[in-house]
Amino acid sequence: MAGTAPETPASSGWLRGHAASVRGRLTAAVLLGELSGILLVAQTGLLARVADAAIFRHVSLPALLPWFGAALAVILARAGVTAATRRAAFSCASAVKTDLRRRCVRRLSDLGPRALAGMRAGELAHVTVDAVEALDGYFSRYLPQRAIASLLPFTILAVVFPLDWISGLVLVLTAVFLPVSMIVIGDQAHERNQRLWGRLAQMSGRFLDILQGLSTVRMFGAARREAAEIERTSNEYRVLTLSVLRVAFLSSFMLELISAVSIAIVAVISGFRLLHGTMAFERAWFILLAAPEYFLTLRALGTFYHSRMEAMSAAEQVSAFLGPGATPGDDGTPSPAPPRAAARPISSAPELRFQEVGFSYGASPLLSEVSLRVAAGEHVALAGPSGCGKSTLLSLLLGFCRPQAGAILVDGQALSELDLPAWHRLVAWLPQRPTMFHGTVRENLLLGLRDSAVEPRAAMAAARLEELPLDARIGEGGQGLSTGQAQRLALARLFLRSPRVVLLDEPTAHLDADTAALVSQSILELARGRTTILVTHRPETAAGMDRLVTLPGRHPA
Repeated sequence: MAGTAPETPASSGWLRGHAASVRGRLTAAVLLGELSGILLVAQTGLLARVADAAIFRHVSLPALLPWFGAALAVILARAGVTAATRRAAFSCASAVKTDLRRRCVRRLSDLGPRALAGMRAGELAHVTVDAVEALDGYFSRYLPQRAIASLLPFTILAVVFPLDWISGLVLVLTAVFLPVSMIVIGDQAHERNQRLWGRLAQMSGRFLDILQGLSTVRMFGAARREAAEIERTSNEYRVLTLSVLRVAFLSSFMLELISAVSIAIVAVISGFRLLHGTMAFERAWFILLAAPEYFLTLRALGTFYHSRMEAMSAAEQVSAFLGPGATPGDDGTPSPAPPRAAARPISSAPELRFQEVGFSYGASPLLSEVSLRVAAGEHVALAGPSGCGKSTLLSLLLGFCRPQAGAILVDGQALSELDLPAWHRLVAWLPQRPTMFHGTVRENLLLGLRDSAVEPRAAMAAARLEELPLDARIGEGGQGLSTGQAQRLALARLFLRSPRVVLLDEPTAHLDADTAALVSQSILELARGRTTILVTHRPETAAGMDRLVTLPGRHPA
């Protein structure tokens, strides 16, 4: 009996698909809601019977006690069923949100660092956290209520019509206006919600950018300008929010008005018929008690209709972020693909081969027909001018992006045919600026590691970082550590992994000479017996490698 506004095909099908994944829990919530409605009808009938017996038939209190007991039992049973309905409905939302968060994390992993570097962290956080959370109301309130609203009013009408067809007809005719008002108002609500969520995503990204670069903003004297920009966008968001709330309040007002008018008409008609003696009090009282409950189900659906509008806008953002990902993007970002097992096991120190590899960012070529063989257990240093593609070669080998031409082989097997998570477990990678998280040194050291043959203290010693206590606290981004300590702590992580391939991207680029020498010694120890590729500009860092390969400079397209 409730109408719906037009939906965009993408978000509509996407939401329906997730609703199908929790069909069992959703069905349980709807059936419990219908049972609660049946108990409501029984409760209303018992209360009408008690009122008629006490007022008009002058039945004594002891004789009414069984009826009171039955009414109390029904009320308690209905309260229990209502609580169970809410638990079942919230379990639907919880299951969907948990699955979506898992998929968002998997999507972030599939995109890889290179693709994520071009995205705003604030907008990513908004989509993966706020937008997913905004779907809660749709699955826990609106969707169950929509199904209940299509069943329970007919249950009440099935009881009212045999008692008084005139009152039943009034309820049916006035209820028709409810879906009409929801359709008319729903169009405006959906369009405004889309704009609201788009503005919120932009605000999140801009605000986080300013916070992360606050020192730079202040140094350039742009703090007032950025504060004014935040104030301007906040005011725009406030105006959009109020416009959405106006639509929501208008919808609630229309629902309340139609319900009140309908109940008033039923009350007036029943009152005149009682005065003329053409209607029994018990029937009239039952209908008057049932009429508000009849509209309560529809009004609740109208109240939750705003949750649907919000979920529609959020679903468009989440589904766009998850995406089908069938093909790589222009930047070589790998698309999610079912993992395929390697044809044969990877050796303890595999051979790596680049065969005429080509890669470019859009129309700008970066690597062109690059061929390089790293023998099993060989240590190779990569040098060359900035921007020639040294770090990109490591990203290609890690699977963070895919070559647009040529192939990468691991022990003669195409990297694209390997199970990427399994390949990552065999590789140790040290980027130019390793990430440190808020917590202890031990927590950062054991990041993502379940077991290791190397003791944490031994790994710290191998990275020449014995002076740092394992229980020392680290702030976000490595606050409290020097650049050299952060680099050596990241190197200690690699010792714990016991990898087969070691990839190092400018590990000494930001270090002084003494610290760089310590890191270089640790690198040589880590590389022993493993296939290693080291990207560096420092001749002294590359001195211990077996071979130095210099990549040519980048040529204009």
